[in-house]
Amino acid sequence: MSPHEAGAARRRRGVRAYCAAVLAWTVAFMTALVVLPPGAHTIAAAHADSSSVTAPGPAVWIPTAGDPTTGTTGPNGSVTVAQTTNLVDQTVHVSWSGFTPSTGPFVSFTGNTVTAVMYPVVIYECRGTKPAITDCYGSSHYDQNAADGFQQKNEALGTAAPDFPRNSVPAVTHSDGTGSADIEVYTATQSTTLGCDATHQCSLVVEPNYGGDATGFDSGTMNCADHSLDNDSTFTAAMIGGLNEIDQNNQNGTGEQCAWADRTVIPLSFAPVAGVCAASSSPVAAEGMPMLDRALAQWTVGACLNAADPVALLYSSDLTEPQARGDFMAGSSGADMAFTSLPADAAASSSRPYTYVPLGNTGIAITFFIDDAKTHVPVTSLKLNARLVAKLLTQSYDVENFATSKSHTLSVLGNPTCLFEDKEFLALNQGSGVTWPSCVVAGVNTLPIVAGGNSDLVRELTTWITDDPDANAFLKGTPDPYGMHVDTYYQASKYPYPIAGFVSQDNSGPPKDFTSGKDWDTSANASHKFGATMKGFEWNPIQSGLDDVVRHMMQSTATCISWVYTPALGGNQKCGPQNVGARSLIAIMDNGRAAAFSLPTAALPNGTGAFVTPTAPAIASAALDYTTDPKTGTQSLPWGSSHTGYAGDANAYPLTVPTYAMAPTGKVTQALAGNVADFLSAATDSRSGQLPGNQPGELAPGYVGDTPAQAAQAGAAIAKVRAAGNPGGPTATVSATGPASTSGNVAVTPVTVSNNGTASVSYLTSTLGSGDNGGNGLTGSSSSKGAAAATGSSGPAHSISGSTAAAAAVGSASADTAGVGRLILPILLIIGLVLVAAGPIALMASSGTVGARIRSVWKRPARRFGR
Repeated sequence: MSPHEAGAARRRRGVRAYCAAVLAWTVAFMTALVVLPPGAHTIAAAHADSSSVTAPGPAVWIPTAGDPTTGTTGPNGSVTVAQTTNLVDQTVHVSWSGFTPSTGPFVSFTGNTVTAVMYPVVIYECRGTKPAITDCYGSSHYDQNAADGFQQKNEALGTAAPDFPRNSVPAVTHSDGTGSADIEVYTATQSTTLGCDATHQCSLVVEPNYGGDATGFDSGTMNCADHSLDNDSTFTAAMIGGLNEIDQNNQNGTGEQCAWADRTVIPLSFAPVAGVCAASSSPVAAEGMPMLDRALAQWTVGACLNAADPVALLYSSDLTEPQARGDFMAGSSGADMAFTSLPADAAASSSRPYTYVPLGNTGIAITFFIDDAKTHVPVTSLKLNARLVAKLLTQSYDVENFATSKSHTLSVLGNPTCLFEDKEFLALNQGSGVTWPSCVVAGVNTLPIVAGGNSDLVRELTTWITDDPDANAFLKGTPDPYGMHVDTYYQASKYPYPIAGFVSQDNSGPPKDFTSGKDWDTSANASHKFGATMKGFEWNPIQSGLDDVVRHMMQSTATCISWVYTPALGGNQKCGPQNVGARSLIAIMDNGRAAAFSLPTAALPNGTGAFVTPTAPAIASAALDYTTDPKTGTQSLPWGSSHTGYAGDANAYPLTVPTYAMAPTGKVTQALAGNVADFLSAATDSRSGQLPGNQPGELAPGYVGDTPAQAAQAGAAIAKVRAAGNPGGPTATVSATGPASTSGNVAVTPVTVSNNGTASVSYLTSTLGSGDNGGNGLTGSSSSKGAAAATGSSGPAHSISGSTAAAAAVGSASADTAGVGRLILPILLIIGLVLVAAGPIALMASSGTVGARIRSVWKRPARRFGR
């Protein structure tokens, strides 16, 4: 036998083992690319800032046209990472140019047809700035013997992602050599084995796969210049460009070595995480409002790092607002403060007096990953209204209905199969040019991913729905204009909105087997034994919190469970992840998370009928339209009211909500009162806690700072908190003693500050209109609302109205609500800003700053409902 014949025989004998071994790597990295074409891309992400880095990439591989087994190398490409410093648990946008375009032939493994991609790109987050493959999270070699590198003696199973789900990202390069992807970067809080924090750098590795014999299968030794197998039909796995090859001799289990040689490494620096804050013997315990926890993470860590006299904040974000309010009012030792959006019942008894301190504003965001069914490119804009959201949340689509069905679910009989066949949805989104996914493919995947358990998010959302006349009528049984009706199990007479927590109500299904029309086979191991209750498997609100809602979105996984019983697999299986290019996911979460993970958000109609997304200007505009509850002093949007500022504000985002701290104004020690007041002062300071940014101590993305009215209320309330532990001590008052003089957008107002009866006169300069320096994350020109108008906006600009006799008794705010009406803009600015100069009620003007510590910001509670 000639050497050539011997080599051919050796290759034929290895085919079966070869294909079986490479399948695991294919599944791990290429599943997400199953239907993704070379032209597909991710949505351009935010988070680009001054820390953006562009680095040279490898020399591009240029395969010969028609024969990818030969070719030449060309110029070096480049890789850009949009943000590389002050990182938290968030997504980071990665883009590249000058890479080999990906292609997508069909490949068959053991009779199962899949789509693989030749010349893909893989992105890893890795330990250190000079990582080995064993440092890269999600790699099949992660955390194994670093000395063995790609030649691991025994590859341990289950070690690729020991802490959190795999975050490595497979992606494609467009025909023009460019591409992009978003990767979630983990901190030491999410992955202790990666350990990325302020003192331990990590890196992103961008790895193009340009083929080559990484395993020495052809010649006996690794030769990345040997592309002879790149298009060998016998070795189908090699079609993905050398990513999936295995060395039968040296145990190179993935064949990734050639791809690794072409890697680009971008170092990353992280913001401090909670663990940097020293423990304290006298901490402040706080609970509640998962919608606020990303802002709290930055506030408390920032205060801790500047701590001359630290205040330890022990914060449990996994507890929702109703539980936190109850614990606080009961005087629980774990709830010195409670964070909330809605007030407690004004008539409810409390073990101690309290006040509400406005901390800023955020939104409830409806996020989506939907891919065009024709182009497989992500959809970038989506319109929903209150009735469509109600339909989604009431399981009103007949998702198990097929053209051949012989029995139908009565509760949704006659309704569309899914959102993308709903005529109301199609009419609302007409002209978008999108080919919406087929309901046969999308089905239950369109039912929204939501958090279960009672929360202010759900109460606010469902109140918005019921305040909409069309949605409210739908819930009461009135069909929409096209004849679609509410699922009868959710009709208002049985399940009245608004509600505080989502609970699946419909556990019905077709009364007969929809394939045969006969009775369902309910024997022990029958695959369709749950057919008559199939709607009970459609939708499962997540009981483990908003973090898990985000996690499901990032993994493209709906919360459904298959109603088909499969004994061989252990019963009913959870729905698996959807493939990039064929996604149809919707999730409801807070805007802080939506912004951190760069998720696209749906546009919703406000009081004028204008469709608006939760941008910072839109949230700021809505916050200026709040009305005040005279009983509690808290604010909210008047969704169902006409003749209000909100009803005429075309810029306002409708699901804007305020955030508050419930803080004690009595029955606490002086030390605790001072610590609580110090923390709240830092969080509401326009130079730190209200200043937008990613730095510790700043206001995190997705939030907007206090309005002037809220700032005034916060100042008065914090003064009462500070005085709570020393009721006989000095008091401070701030009052305007003359009219403001203005020049352009600058107001100068004489102010009298009285500390324990000693008065002094100061002159306060303030800027009308916030811009970048107003602490609300806005850019653009000022408006008479004191906030920048949205670009291109034609909505009305509301003037601030209210008392012009500005006198604020900071130490003796009205009752415990600390509620104030809207005052003229200069006076409102005065009240908040002069607190900085008001002696004992100031934080940042004193010699010391605040320290803090978070506990359980990212605590993952036990899962229920199979999530």
